[in-house]
Amino acid sequence: MRDSKQYDVIIVGAGFGGIVCGALLARQGLKVLMLDKNERVGGKQIGISVKGFRSEMWPTYGIPTQTGPFVEAFRKLGIESKLDLRLGEYALMYRRHSGEWVTTVQDSSAEATADATANLFNAWELDDKERERALQMLAEIHLMTPEQLEPLDGVSVQEWLAEQEDIPKPLNAFLAVHANLMATQLVDLVAMSELVRIMQIFHRSATGYPRGGYGRLVEEIAAVFKSSGGEVRTRSRVDNIIVEDGRVAGVISKDKMYRAPIVVSNAGIQPTVLKLVGEEHFDRGYVNYAKDIVPSIGFCCQRYILSKPVMKHGVYIGTSEDSYLDAKRFEEMGQGKLPEVVSFYGVVPAVFDPDMAPPGKQMMLLGTWCSQDPKAREIKALQEKVDRQFDQMFPEAVPYIESREGYVGPAQVAKLSRDSVLPGLGGEAVGLAVTVGYCGKNKPKANSPINGLFYVGHDAGGSAFVGTHQAVSSGLNVAPTVLRYHRQKRALRT
Repeated sequence: MRDSKQYDVIIVGAGFGGIVCGALLARQGLKVLMLDKNERVGGKQIGISVKGFRSEMWPTYGIPTQTGPFVEAFRKLGIESKLDLRLGEYALMYRRHSGEWVTTVQDSSAEATADATANLFNAWELDDKERERALQMLAEIHLMTPEQLEPLDGVSVQEWLAEQEDIPKPLNAFLAVHANLMATQLVDLVAMSELVRIMQIFHRSATGYPRGGYGRLVEEIAAVFKSSGGEVRTRSRVDNIIVEDGRVAGVISKDKMYRAPIVVSNAGIQPTVLKLVGEEHFDRGYVNYAKDIVPSIGFCCQRYILSKPVMKHGVYIGTSEDSYLDAKRFEEMGQGKLPEVVSFYGVVPAVFDPDMAPPGKQMMLLGTWCSQDPKAREIKALQEKVDRQFDQMFPEAVPYIESREGYVGPAQVAKLSRDSVLPGLGGEAVGLAVTVGYCGKNKPKANSPINGLFYVGHDAGGSAFVGTHQAVSSGLNVAPTVLRYHRQKRALRT
């Protein structure tokens, strides 16, 4: 096996967490090598090009323009002006008991909240008493203090909702669906603190979609990494993380050894512990802890290529009073019993940035939540159901569908990002640690028990937020931890 030159830090995986962490470390003068198994960097948010359209593999939207991890990361990297977010409208579609779909359109600016809330209450057909109670509850959520939130790390969204008196059923369903949407998890597993923290961030700032898509954001960060002396090697799957005498010594990729006293894994805690390092290097208690961390649920979606720009809004979210997922419905879905209506989430990138599509055309990415099992049997049936709902809800678009394609789900997630190392897992849409017992103060630590081994990405080190944002947050938090470790070890050597 050939030895390679020595590095200060090796980062395994170039998702948003890894690329942000690497860029920050490289800017501090560390010699950083980044290895990724894919052709390009970006992980689950890798940019794609299809028939002249550009997009992500899954519907992605919602970067706050004034606060949050992306703003902080681009500012710290000296490229804040390149974030370049485009505002727009999004449509909340609600199916009433009568079967009628009602659409509420909301401007993405923070100032539009009051009118949007009133329109939402109209769609829900709330009476005056229910409106007053709903407003009271939403205000309570948005005004919760950190001291009030900490005890809710141990309370699920469903448990919190059950304790509320006279909660209007549509509001109950709205919050339950948002547990699925924002935390990518079942309503009876998501920590209430996690949902509230996410909702508060979105409430404080307008949100937008980046010009050129999330793939461009990855490229901007990668450019900073490279210009700061960082080295990126794609198509370089890491087979092993080397541990010698209880310390990290480097990695092996394609029968080549890369040496470094620090390895930061963006491959996920479970694949890192169980496969890349190996259980034998950890005590049994930590191995069991890693195995027991609950993953997010999965997401499956498809692309609709339209010959005419008939979709007016950039984002579409569809729900009903009974379309949220809890453990019972999730289990039934795995047995082939699909709900009458599935919640869905869709994004039309060209509404925000016309250059994302050929002139006069559109592409919509639309999908729903599913099992995280790469071999899940219900995926095809769910995608067919989303197809049927699309035809019912957007009849004006159906004549202009050129093709329905790009059916992707947990199998593609596992192939693109984290390896499947436990039965039924690997295709989780965002990662681990979004449930009661693993949020807030209980979030998995970025430091591993092995000297020099750290985790970055959604699994560890981040602050509460939606998927990709939490990965960026982790990159921001883990980089100074790694830098401090590097300086301490260098001081000891001198």
